[in-house]
Amino acid sequence: MNSKQNVVKMIRKGDTEVVFQRYFDAPRELVFDCHTKPELMRRWLIGPEGMVLDTCEQDLRVGGKYLYLYADEKGNKSGVYGTFREVVVPETLSNTENYIMDMETFDANAPEDPNATFESRTFTTEGKRTLMTHLCRYASPDICKMMVESGAADGMAECYLELDRLLGEMG
Repeated sequence: MNSKQNVVKMIRKGDTEVVFQRYFDAPRELVFDCHTKPELMRRWLIGPEGMVLDTCEQDLRVGGKYLYLYADEKGNKSGVYGTFREVVVPETLSNTENYIMDMETFDANAPEDPNATFESRTFTTEGKRTLMTHLCRYASPDICKMMVESGAADGMAECYLELDRLLGEMG
């Protein structure tokens, strides 16, 4: 692994968009699978400190829904849910992302927040490596600023180190 090149690069685009780019030393089909197959996602998609990916449900098709819940040892949960907007295996994955802050009021059947974050991941083959370009479009400049300042890139970097380990095991 060439760790100097496998860092998360963050690029601001306007007031509401951020693009994250990261290389992986694996074929794009494998990197795509690790982003879409629950049995693989559970092995690398870590949550906030002390939390693990407890629930990973998805209907991987345009219009399909997903739900990812993280839980800690005390049973506290939080997570994200949304709808897939584009699925082109193994090239592109786009979805809405809504945050679950209070499990007691969360209703999986309620309409999505019209201000949900939009995400799109593109997987590009570059030699024996894969470049993942991850666009996040936030509902407002304030939300975008908050996400950037919260250290979102650092959290992604930690997850992707776990993904590097998994990809190395799958070799």
